[in-house]
Amino acid sequence: MAATELVQRKLYIKLTSACVLGSMESASSTDAIVPDELAQVLLDIAPTGMMLMRPVYAAGDEAIIDIAFEYLNPVAQRKILLPARPTESLRTLYPGDEGLFAFYRAAYLSGERAEYESTREVAGLVFSYYLVVQRQGPRLVVSFTAATDNPIEAVAEELHASLTREQAARQRAERQQQDMHRLFEQAPVAISVLRGPQHVVELMNEANAMLLGSTRENLLGQPIMEVLPRLQGQGFDLVLQRVLQGEAMVFREVRVKLSRAHLGQSDCGYYHVTYQPWRAEDGEIVGAIAVATEVTEQVQTRQELERLNQELEARVQERTQQAHASRAEAERQRGRLAQLIAEAPAAICVLSGPDFVYELVNPRYQALFDNRTLVGQPLLTAVPEFADQPVWSDLRQVYETGCTHTAENKLVAVARPDGVLEKRYFNYIEQARHNEHGEIDGVFVFGFEVTEQVRAREQVQRLNEKLTAANQELCDANKQLVRTNIDLDNFIYTASHDLKAPITNIEGLLYLLKKALPAAGRSDELVASVLDRMHGSVERFTRTIAHLTDVTKLQSEFAQPAVTMLLANIVEDVRQDLLPQLTEAGAELEVDVDNCQPRVFSEKNLRSILYNLLSNALKYRHPSRPPQIRVTCAAEGDQLVLKVQDNGLGVNEWQQARLFQLFQRLHTHVEGSGLGLYMVKKIVENAGGTIEVQSQVNEGTTFTIRFPA
Repeated sequence: MAATELVQRKLYIKLTSACVLGSMESASSTDAIVPDELAQVLLDIAPTGMMLMRPVYAAGDEAIIDIAFEYLNPVAQRKILLPARPTESLRTLYPGDEGLFAFYRAAYLSGERAEYESTREVAGLVFSYYLVVQRQGPRLVVSFTAATDNPIEAVAEELHASLTREQAARQRAERQQQDMHRLFEQAPVAISVLRGPQHVVELMNEANAMLLGSTRENLLGQPIMEVLPRLQGQGFDLVLQRVLQGEAMVFREVRVKLSRAHLGQSDCGYYHVTYQPWRAEDGEIVGAIAVATEVTEQVQTRQELERLNQELEARVQERTQQAHASRAEAERQRGRLAQLIAEAPAAICVLSGPDFVYELVNPRYQALFDNRTLVGQPLLTAVPEFADQPVWSDLRQVYETGCTHTAENKLVAVARPDGVLEKRYFNYIEQARHNEHGEIDGVFVFGFEVTEQVRAREQVQRLNEKLTAANQELCDANKQLVRTNIDLDNFIYTASHDLKAPITNIEGLLYLLKKALPAAGRSDELVASVLDRMHGSVERFTRTIAHLTDVTKLQSEFAQPAVTMLLANIVEDVRQDLLPQLTEAGAELEVDVDNCQPRVFSEKNLRSILYNLLSNALKYRHPSRPPQIRVTCAAEGDQLVLKVQDNGLGVNEWQQARLFQLFQRLHTHVEGSGLGLYMVKKIVENAGGTIEVQSQVNEGTTFTIRFPA
C-alpha cells in the first residue's frame, strides 16, 4: 500500500471514529450501543474494518479477564470471517494471542488513543494488519486495515465460499440420509439389521416389527431370540450363525411361527427370507441383514386373481363410455395382474381359444417344462403327452361348460428332456375366462406340484401297514407268551404241590430208619455218612419246592400297594440277617442310600432283592481277598438307580447271558438252586423296572436296578 493512501486511510479512520464517538455520546455507559442513523451509515460504508468492543470483568472483581465483541461492520465481518454480533470473546477466538489482549486492556485502562500493528496467518498466508483504538465510555472503538498488499479479502471470500459449499454438501448428505431413512421405513419388505453373535436388533423398519407381532421400541437394542422366544427352536439361530461366518442364505416359503394373535393375524405363515452378512468398512462381519416378504397363501392368491379378473372385466365393460380412462386403467390392472402372476408361488398359465394356445405362463409354470417353448403354442403342440390324460379332458369340459374344475393329488405324466414320461402329482384349478361379451374365450390354470408330499404320504402308508402287521405279530406272540407263562406257573404249582407229600414221606422214613437202626449201625461211619447225605438231599429238595412255590407267588404279589419306606432301614435288616456270613468272610459292606425313598416296591419284595444280591456277593467271593461290597442308590430323572457292586469271582459274557434264567447255576462249588436271580429279575420287571449286570472274571460284578421313583 502506498504511503499516501495509508495516510489518507488513517485520516479517514480519525474522522469516522470522531463521528461514531460523537453519535454515541448520548448512549448509557451500561446499555448496548444503538447507533443513530448517521453513525450506522458511517460504520457500514467505512472502507476499513470497524468494531465496537467492551471489557469482561472477573466475578466480584474489577480485573479485566477478556474482551467481548458487540458489533462488527461489513468490512470487519468479511476480513475476519465473523458475524455482526459474535457470541465468542477475544480470548476464546484467539487463545494464543496474549499480546493483542494486553494491547486492548492497556488502551481501555489508559483511555488514550492507541495504535497496534501485527501479523496473522489466514488460510496458510501471513498478513499484516494495523489497529487504531480509542476508548469511548465503557467500550472500545476499533478500526483496522491490512498493512500489506496481500489479497486477504479474496482469501476470506474463498474461505467463506468453501464454508458455504461445505454446508451445502452437508445439507445434501443430510437430505440423502433422510431419503435413505424414508426409503428404509417405507420399503414394502421387512428389513432388520442384527449385530453380533447375540443378534441384537440394530435397525428395523416398522414393516418388520409388525410382521414379528411386536413394536420397534420393544425390539431395538434387544437380542432378537430373547425378546421373541417364539423364534427359538425353528432353526433361525443356526441360520444366523452361518451368516456370521460369511454365508448369504435365501429361503423361499419358509414356515415361521410367530405371536401375532393380538394383532388379529395368524401365528403361522410362510415367507421369503434373505440373509446377508453385514460387513464393516474393513470387511469384518459384524452382523446380519435380513429381508423378509410374506407370501400370500395359495387360496388367497386364487381369490385375489379372481377379484382382479372381475375388476378387469368390469373395466372392459366401461370402456364404451370412458374409452381413454378405461384403457389406461385396464393397462394398469393388467400390469398388476401380470406382476402378481409372475411372483405368485403357484404355477399359472392362461390358455386362449379352443386350441388352448398358451397366452401367458409364469416362471413356476415354465419351470415344469424345461427347454420347451410354450407361449404362442397350442397346448398339445407344446406338451403332446397331455393328449391322453385327464388334464386335457378336464380343460375341454371347463371350456365347454364354464364350470370350474378342481383336482387334488392328480397324477400327471410329464416328459423329461430325454423323452421318458415321469409320474408327477399336482393340485390344480381350471377356471373359464370370459370376454367382454360374457363368452368363454380361454381357461385360467392354477397348479401346485405335490409330488413329494404324495410320495411321502404313500411311504408313510406303507410303513403304517408294516407297523400294523408287526403289531399284530407282537400281539399274537404276547398272547402265546401269556399262555406259556400261565402253563408254566400251573406246572410249577402242580409240581411243587404234588412233590411235597412224597418228600415228606421220605423224610419220615429216614427218621424211622435212623431210629430203628441199632446203636452199632448208627455209629458205623459209612451208615452215618449215607444217612447224612440222604437228609441233605431231602432238605435241598424241600428248599427247591419252597422256591418253586415262591416263583408262583411273584405274579400275584407284584401289584402290591405303593408305600413310602427308607431303603437304608431295609439294607440294615438284611445286613443283620447276613451278619454271621459277613463276619466269617471278613467282608466290608459300604452303604450309601440315605437319599432314596422307593415308593413302588413292597418291603418284602425289596428285601428279597437285596438279600439275594448281598448273599450272592458273599457266596461267590474271591478266595484270595476279603469281600468288598458296595450298595448305592441315586435319583436319575424320574427313576431311582440301585447298584450292588462286589469284587468277587465275576462271570464271563457267556455266563452273563444266562445269569437270570431259571435253575441256572454258574458256579458249582457252593450250594444253590438257581432260582434267586430269576426271582430278582421277575420282581423288578413286575414293578416296571429293569436289571442289568456288568462283570469281569476275577474282578467283580455290578448289578444295576432301575425303577420308578
